[in-house]
Amino acid sequence: MPRTRPLWVPILIGVLAILFTIGVLVGWNIIFTSYYVLATRTHGMPDLGVGYWVILSVGSLFLVVVVVTLLLLLIGNVRQTLYVNQQKTFIDSVTHELKSPLASLILSLETIESRQLTPEMHARFLGMMKKDVHRLRTFIEHVLDAGRLEQGKRQLQFEAMDCRRIVEECAQRIRQDYDLGPDEICIEAGRAPDHPILTDRVALQTILINLLDNAAKYSKKPARIVVAIAVEDARLRISVADHGIGLARAELKRVFKRFYRVERKAGSPKGTGLGLYLVDALTRRMGGRVTASSDGEGRGSTFTVDLPLRMEEPASSAPQTHLTPS
Repeated sequence: MPRTRPLWVPILIGVLAILFTIGVLVGWNIIFTSYYVLATRTHGMPDLGVGYWVILSVGSLFLVVVVVTLLLLLIGNVRQTLYVNQQKTFIDSVTHELKSPLASLILSLETIESRQLTPEMHARFLGMMKKDVHRLRTFIEHVLDAGRLEQGKRQLQFEAMDCRRIVEECAQRIRQDYDLGPDEICIEAGRAPDHPILTDRVALQTILINLLDNAAKYSKKPARIVVAIAVEDARLRISVADHGIGLARAELKRVFKRFYRVERKAGSPKGTGLGLYLVDALTRRMGGRVTASSDGEGRGSTFTVDLPLRMEEPASSAPQTHLTPS
């Protein structure tokens, strides 16, 4: 992996190259014009007429082509530098995400082996180890899902299920992961669908888990997270609102880019920058969209998932519980 390179380096090189090219070609036009005027006065050279303007136009066109080419190369170089820097940050995050639970697992195992623990302490260490294993499994699933989505290998399988029940299961999982109280994640399902809906369970769970994990990670305790379920115009809308660090206007769209992470200060929560990327990719794969809104930094944020509502078909209809979108 290439080392991180300051972003100003390719920008400075590109700007200097463009200025140098403009200077050379403009200077060429000036020199040519001055030479022709001088030669006409001293040697009585014939007037070029249209030929002069043709030469000048061709030179100017060449100038535009060269400048545009250099500008495109500059943009490509800047994007490549940003991507390399994001990959470097991603690898650092992966290292952290792997080392922390592994170190905790090793410490717990060594403690269990070297000491005579009471049943309560033994159960406590086992619970800690289960959390670390679950954290590793979730992290690996994120990386694998991101790879499958990039390669177009992630297929959807729609089946009938209770939307509210999935939301409650995901909320309970986040409560356990972050030691949150029952009231720290509130579910408002006043307009939830009354009948089972057709959806991909794994995809919907991944979307909800990532949104709730993101809300809990960037919220101060006691967290105040509200999950609202609503049906409007034959579409299912699920929003996750928190009162955490919030988002600046420029970050509202960038948060869904791969490897992008919001950092406010040293000691900010670690992450891989894949969570919201997976939310956006899976939502679009299911025919919907996800949006982010915030009143600014420190004022919390809201993520809204908008999906087409597919209701369970009657028993008399031809069974189609597993659908693979084209």
